[in-house]
Amino acid sequence: MIDATLSEATTVAAGATTWDHWLYIGVPFVVYVVTVLGLVLAGEPGHRTDIVSVLCAPISSSLRRLTGYPGWAMAGVLTGLFLLGIGVVGLYWDVAYHIDFGRDEVLFTPSHTMIVLALGGLIVTAGITVLFATLDGDPSVRRIAGLRVPRSAVALGALGLGGLVAFPLDDVWHRAFGVDVTLWSPTHLMLVGAGGLATIPLWLMLAEAKPDAEPTRLGRGIEALALGAVLTGLSTVQGEFDFGVPQFQVLYYPVLVAIAAGFALVLARVALGPGGALQALVAFLVLRSVIALIVAGALNHTVPRFPLYLAAALVVEAAAWLLGTERRLRLATVAGVLVGTVGLAGELAWVRTLDWFHLSPGLLPGAFVLAPLAGVAAGVLGVGLGRVVAGGRRVGGAALAGAGVALLVVLAMPLPRDVGEVEALIRLRPDGDVADVEVELRPADAAAGATAFGLVSWQGGGRVLSELDEVGPGRYRSAAPVPITGTWKTMVGLQRGSEVMAAPVYLPADVEIGAAAVPALPERRTPFLRNTEVLLREAHDGPAWPAAVAYLSLAVMVAAWTSLFAWCTGVTRSDRRSGGPRQPAAPSAGTTSSPAPAPASWAT
Repeated sequence: MIDATLSEATTVAAGATTWDHWLYIGVPFVVYVVTVLGLVLAGEPGHRTDIVSVLCAPISSSLRRLTGYPGWAMAGVLTGLFLLGIGVVGLYWDVAYHIDFGRDEVLFTPSHTMIVLALGGLIVTAGITVLFATLDGDPSVRRIAGLRVPRSAVALGALGLGGLVAFPLDDVWHRAFGVDVTLWSPTHLMLVGAGGLATIPLWLMLAEAKPDAEPTRLGRGIEALALGAVLTGLSTVQGEFDFGVPQFQVLYYPVLVAIAAGFALVLARVALGPGGALQALVAFLVLRSVIALIVAGALNHTVPRFPLYLAAALVVEAAAWLLGTERRLRLATVAGVLVGTVGLAGELAWVRTLDWFHLSPGLLPGAFVLAPLAGVAAGVLGVGLGRVVAGGRRVGGAALAGAGVALLVVLAMPLPRDVGEVEALIRLRPDGDVADVEVELRPADAAAGATAFGLVSWQGGGRVLSELDEVGPGRYRSAAPVPITGTWKTMVGLQRGSEVMAAPVYLPADVEIGAAAVPALPERRTPFLRNTEVLLREAHDGPAWPAAVAYLSLAVMVAAWTSLFAWCTGVTRSDRRSGGPRQPAAPSAGTTSSPAPAPASWAT
């Protein structure tokens, strides 16, 4: 499948940053400012005269009227979703650029700037939330040093801080080990993890405010959007699979799909009630479709595909319909198993239909063992987070701890990337800039039971994928021609079990890093190498301490973020457990009731 085939001149032009690329940052912020001004003009003015109150009071009243949620919650959620939207477009733009063109020419690209603004903006968003909660004087929000500080705002700020700290660590990593263009280095996982997990405290912000809310249709739609954003955030770590050039075992794909679906869709069903998983799914599909249209359409990069999660959403709804949601641990277990089996079958069929990365039947045994385990563990954590939603038996701490450990084990199992003793005889039949490829493996049964096997080309202005069809014992022929000239890189990929290998077909010389060319010879015999030796030619060995610091920082941040999520769910107010808005106390006999006074913060 050819995503893009560009001439050299077009490739250079498409890879360069032009002034109009910066409009992807400027225009959204102009829209945001205009929207804020509209809320100011449409709202009810406060009685204080300081400039902050003059601006914030009408915004808060407008948001309360339009959504039914307290103004502080909606100010934080909408600002956070806006900034994360900027950041996720920047992320997929950046990954697409690396797939299509390789290393960045400059540091401050529009895509990098969008990611920095999004992560730094999370701290600003936390501050906005605290400001509005304080000025609203919401008595349900914890008071700290004279400020009203929502728990969700603390978690959001911590995620933003962790994401920003990752930037200097990322620079240290690259100086030590080279420019490894991978999504899964520890510093990149900090960046992507901070943004992806930040969607969780945004939803928790709505849950924290819900006892004092009477959601309108718009407010309920924004909650569904927030849960769709959670599914989107958890799916960002699948990025290398989305672009069809994975550097790790393809077994990670079903595991990551089951984790995202098991957590977000079960949570959505608990939080939104019947149809909740489907509502979150619709929001996810809209968000990912918009991202794909921007990256592949407007920016002319490789299309970032994405899982459908349709089968998973349907089985979650079916499990909740049959079992109810009262016994949430049971729901999480059954729904997780279904997500990891029926839901996974739907996703694998979707991948095969679009053929966007190589999958072979040898993947199925491992996938249908690990994915149900991942789905159950994620589902249990999802209902554990959903304890802030009224109704149903809470999941105990032992079950949540067990689910967390199980999730770590499942994620660790596909981690090895070994190399087997396999040799390839590669023959080319050139036709201009492309060639048909024949591959003869030794031993001949080397691809038997493979989890992935095929040809992939990248960094020539797009990405090209071709299956290898067996034409004889140990002999394979490409289903489509692949590029063998210019800046393209082409390799044969072979995965079987824990072995993740590649054999180069054509690689251009890279003077900047001192890498020699692998020319497109009519015939060449070569051993299979670890695939990173072909995919990450820029990477090199370095001192041990930067790796130790990076991995330790990642572990500390994940532990801190997880603890904050647990703290956010520990709200014990009786009215928050009741799941409804606070009601004024009933007047005693013989007394005359009077309306509850409005919050005094704007009037004092």
